[in-house]
Amino acid sequence: MDIKQYLKNYTEFIDQNIDRFLPKGKPSILFEAMEYSVKAGGKRLRPILVLESAKALGKNDINDIIDIAVATEFLHTYSLIHDDLPAMDDDGLRRGKPTSHIVYGEAIAILAGDGLQSYAFELISKNEKIHPKKLIKVINLLAHGTGVFGMVAGQTADILHEKEGTFDDIEFIHIHKTAKFIQVCCHIGAILADASQEEQEALANYGLNIGISFQIQDDILDIEGEEEKLGKKVRKDIEKSKLTYPLVYGLEESKKLAKKHVQEAISSIEKIKNPEVLINLAKFIINRDV
Repeated sequence: MDIKQYLKNYTEFIDQNIDRFLPKGKPSILFEAMEYSVKAGGKRLRPILVLESAKALGKNDINDIIDIAVATEFLHTYSLIHDDLPAMDDDGLRRGKPTSHIVYGEAIAILAGDGLQSYAFELISKNEKIHPKKLIKVINLLAHGTGVFGMVAGQTADILHEKEGTFDDIEFIHIHKTAKFIQVCCHIGAILADASQEEQEALANYGLNIGISFQIQDDILDIEGEEEKLGKKVRKDIEKSKLTYPLVYGLEESKKLAKKHVQEAISSIEKIKNPEVLINLAKFIINRDV
């Protein structure tokens, strides 16, 4: 399988559906700012994981869950808008384009992020094809993984330990800031495929491990990546003395850790129905250059 081409085609499919589900309204600048950030590009990893986790467990018809998958990209984009703000990471570029607060100002950027967060849950709740009990479980998992017990906690710890920290600190930051959301996307894909408890746990463990690997690789690319490919400034985390895996462990040990988590992810799903795409995706995560 050519995983790069597969993901390219998938990204185009997700982008088409983002167009379908982006809200319109007034004040127009709010909705324009929301659209600007969502359509700035990206890997679309989280919606892909929702859909592929469901397909891996035998759910071939994904038309009834595509809105849920798109909602995860809205949530991800909200987090990026806020992450780029001067009070957070203070980034002027995201995916090769000026960040939201550079284009629209801080106030509108904050509100655009808020709007994407709340609309993501509204979009999921409007799904009439999935049983309400499943939707409640999906909403609960997403709120947990992106809220005060997940992404928000990780971002807070990242700010608190900006200058120094231990492995325990960096593990907490990256598990909560990045890996838990990715884990949840795999878990809800399993739920939407009517998976058994054992299958749900397998997909959740897969998601947690590829989430950690993904973040380690991001830290590595901040050192070794090419600015033009990444669409953002490289070595910015080093310049800001941010806590990263290479800072704590060194570059080579970080690469070994990324591979270890990928192997653990693959081992988690070897017994499910159709693991091939997820296995290839896990391997791609530590070989990517963007």
